[in-house]
Amino acid sequence: MAPELMQTEAVATEAPIRSTSHAQWWCCFTVMVLTVLVSGCYQMVNGDIWWHLRAGDWILDNGAVPRRNLFTYTNPDTVWIDLHWIFQVIVAGIYREFGTAGLVVWKSVVGAVALGAVFFTAFKRLSGVLFAFAWLPFVWIYAGRFHVRPEMLSHLYLGVTLLIIHSHHHGRSRVIWLLIPIQVAWVNSQGLFILQHCVLGAYALNEQFRDFSKARLNRVWYVLVACSIATLCNPYGLQGAIFPLELLQKVGGENREFFQLLAGETMGMGNFLEDYGIDGILRSTTPRLMMLTVPLCLGVVLLGSRRRLSLTIYRWILLFGFGYLAWNMNRNASLYAMVWGYVFVSTLGELFGTKSVPKSSDDPALALIRGTITKIGTLFVVVSLLASVTDLLGNKEMPGGHYPPRRAGFGEDGWYHHEAARFIAEMPGVENVYVHYNGTGLAGVVIYHAFRREVTSSKRVFADARLEANSPEVLRHFLEALGENDQTLARFEGVLSEYGLNKMALVFKNNDLIIRKRLLEELIASEKWRSVYLSMDPNKGEGVTIFVSQDVVEKHQLKIVSVGELRSRF
Repeated sequence: MAPELMQTEAVATEAPIRSTSHAQWWCCFTVMVLTVLVSGCYQMVNGDIWWHLRAGDWILDNGAVPRRNLFTYTNPDTVWIDLHWIFQVIVAGIYREFGTAGLVVWKSVVGAVALGAVFFTAFKRLSGVLFAFAWLPFVWIYAGRFHVRPEMLSHLYLGVTLLIIHSHHHGRSRVIWLLIPIQVAWVNSQGLFILQHCVLGAYALNEQFRDFSKARLNRVWYVLVACSIATLCNPYGLQGAIFPLELLQKVGGENREFFQLLAGETMGMGNFLEDYGIDGILRSTTPRLMMLTVPLCLGVVLLGSRRRLSLTIYRWILLFGFGYLAWNMNRNASLYAMVWGYVFVSTLGELFGTKSVPKSSDDPALALIRGTITKIGTLFVVVSLLASVTDLLGNKEMPGGHYPPRRAGFGEDGWYHHEAARFIAEMPGVENVYVHYNGTGLAGVVIYHAFRREVTSSKRVFADARLEANSPEVLRHFLEALGENDQTLARFEGVLSEYGLNKMALVFKNNDLIIRKRLLEELIASEKWRSVYLSMDPNKGEGVTIFVSQDVVEKHQLKIVSVGELRSRF
């Protein structure tokens, strides 16, 4: 027999055998992507979307990005580094054509593509069912923050970045240069673009230390430098490139606890444990799953280190880096899900995903166990998907304990106070609006309806949810104005008077005003303030109440409405 033929036969005999068929793997892959897609199909509930939509409209109308704070009257000359402008233009365009249904569908598609890119790093090394089981906890963690927000594009860019690096490591050397245009898109979409530098830097270190004999830098370092230069390709130049560092400094350090009062999503796991204890973790889906997956990931990567897998350094850096982000702020749980899920599944694939022994030599008992687990696991994943579809079609509340509750559907939740915001927009004699905002995004809804392109008709709010555009001083005054349950009218007016009380509307969520009985009674008894709007809706935080000054009422002949009904809710 010819030597060439003998060599060919030897290779064919010893070639690795996949642990699953292509059909089974692609079936499970597709089901997982569809699960992500369907899990995002719930009615829109996040509040930030409304000021993003107004900003997108402003950009489309003016053909430029904003450079000064547009929406608040307390610090109108503050520089606004709006790195979300691509996201804002996209959502504004979608909303004009398709409404909130279009936004929900787009969110779900982007989330499915983002996680689908990370899923694909398994490279069909794992059995379909093991792949699904390994990924499901991370999918549930990811779904906990599945909103129409700029960070959804960061998830997409991060997922593609992980896939590109994985492909480069497996022999596709030129694909690494695609990270440069991704960085350009990222820096103009959301401030987390710095994450690409972290991931790419970790990979560059890994490649450098794989062979200590290398006297020259590997190509990845050059790509990292090029991506760093690419961050300057934004409307604000160097100021935009370094903005994430400025924002991190702003919300960290001595201001950290303060910003946690304004945005609970900045709470870390340490604070969560301190406030709610272990019992709180056991009752909360995301923290519980994170605590479950941490030892699994660490154990698998530790085993990979003992086997001296080629990406060990890279994976350890990713685990510690993104683990720290999730521990520090709960809003980073979705980033944790993507990266830790990738590390876990890709490491499992390298450790157990291929076999060098012919399948016929498997132990019959093990083969039976593997087949049984495969069938049960496939059934479990399919049933989970069908349950999600059933909830979607039945418009049922989706699981997870979120507030406001997530209900399956493609529109927007009835939580938003559009009627009150339109009333404010049409109200004459009012230029400035104090809005107590919370997770329902009341200030954002007011901005969307009341802010106009024409300066003469624009109404601006006291403060909104943009931590990057509102100074800490203004936000402190905002909290002081709201006060505790025993807040007085004199103290309330004292804070607001620093920015002028003339031509101002006071907007309260009723559930916040009801618990401030003293402030409500003094507003009712006041000769200066008059109630001109009242909505009572238990599905919307008991509704909204609006007060304006007596001068505005008299000058514009506004109708006074009684708010005595609020007293019955004490």
